[in-house]
Amino acid sequence: MKKTAPRGPATRQKGQVRRARRKAPPKSQTRQRTVAGMIARRLEEDIVLGRRHPRERLIEQDLCEQFDTHRADVRLAFFELEKKGIIARIPNRGAIVRDLSPQEVAEIYAVREELEVMAVRILPFPVAERDIRRLEEIQERHSAAVDSADMLTVFYSNLEFHRTLYALCRNACLSETIEQLAQKAYGIRSYANAFPQALDRVRRDHREMIAALRASDREQLIALTRRHLVPSPQAYIRAYEQRFGSVAPARQGPPR
Repeated sequence: MKKTAPRGPATRQKGQVRRARRKAPPKSQTRQRTVAGMIARRLEEDIVLGRRHPRERLIEQDLCEQFDTHRADVRLAFFELEKKGIIARIPNRGAIVRDLSPQEVAEIYAVREELEVMAVRILPFPVAERDIRRLEEIQERHSAAVDSADMLTVFYSNLEFHRTLYALCRNACLSETIEQLAQKAYGIRSYANAFPQALDRVRRDHREMIAALRASDREQLIALTRRHLVPSPQAYIRAYEQRFGSVAPARQGPPR
């Protein structure tokens, strides 16, 4: 029987390189994910800023030309946005900006309110000063963006503020669920943000939330959390009914 020579360091290293190459995704796949991610982000921003409206079609060929890429990248971007609930893909029609009915909006915000209040209820007091300073820094950026009408920074700094706030509850599952549900309502934000007084109210709420955290005032923080969620769905539903007509609420339970 032929004996196998012991493997030296160089042989083992070559084997490790070959295995790593087999495990690593091809460069083309990595590039596709990068380009698709960029397209998804840009489309998401357009929807949040009101540049694209509910029921608007997203045409693959137009997006290929806009981003100088091919359909596979665009379709992967669509897949990511559909997972978030931001767009919908309809057979034989393609992709459209998701159209939330007033009933769906009411349901989303009812669940958001319960989850966000839950996070505030279990948030441990006192909150560390470094965490409060972190929220203050984010809010300063948000406020400056409101003053300069930099709506993209307003959007991202608002997301960061709430992500940081709800992370203080120390329940990762709850924080992630809150964020995932908020994503479904991205297309709603532009309707309230179109009014300067709404943006002023948002930053005022943020400042009062920080003050409630510093004072360990849980009841005030809960009240602010509930109040903070009101303007966006109201503005969206008004705009929806002006554009598409009033929609009767869904019947609950059997008819009487």
